[in-house]
Amino acid sequence: MTAATQHSAGPRTYFDAKVNSTATIVLPGDHLVTSEKELAIVTLLGSCVAACIRDVELGVGGLNHFLLPEEKGDNVANGSARYGTNAMEVLINDVIKLGGRKDRMEAKVFGGANVIDTNAAETVGDRNCQFVIDYLRRENISVAAKDLGGVQARRVFFFPATGRVSVLRLEPSAQRSIREQEAKLKQQVNVTPTSGGVELFV
Repeated sequence: MTAATQHSAGPRTYFDAKVNSTATIVLPGDHLVTSEKELAIVTLLGSCVAACIRDVELGVGGLNHFLLPEEKGDNVANGSARYGTNAMEVLINDVIKLGGRKDRMEAKVFGGANVIDTNAAETVGDRNCQFVIDYLRRENISVAAKDLGGVQARRVFFFPATGRVSVLRLEPSAQRSIREQEAKLKQQVNVTPTSGGVELFV
């Protein structure tokens, strides 16, 4: 049984030899929650952040991918999961819908690299990192592991059934396209908000 929010094109599921498992991709502004035992959820992060949250007893959990901490002004009513405030709420709620309990949840958080606006006093990555840690503290959800900040983009593989996360840090040559894509996405968010290698094991 799976609960998910995905782009209109639907989730992309494939076999990934890096983790020897079936995997489903989560794109920016999306999330996926599942109770499937053998499934990995994968996403690619630059300055964006992904929270991996699971009920540690049931093995039910999921991952989100948000671009910015929160919406501003008139855009708040849209409730877009591109923003952390909404992305965290829908992820936690969908874990609960599959039988999870908040008092049994743990989180692992990743991303927030300084790959765009790198000369700013506080980068988008910095803001995303601080937001996710503060949010989980307020919600009393323990952070079991984190790999935040730095200057390298990451590919994250999350296995909700076991809590295992594999993080592949991308080489600098792969980061230019990620930087360009994220800059374009963040520009789109500001203009037209919508509703709706080193490998680490943690």
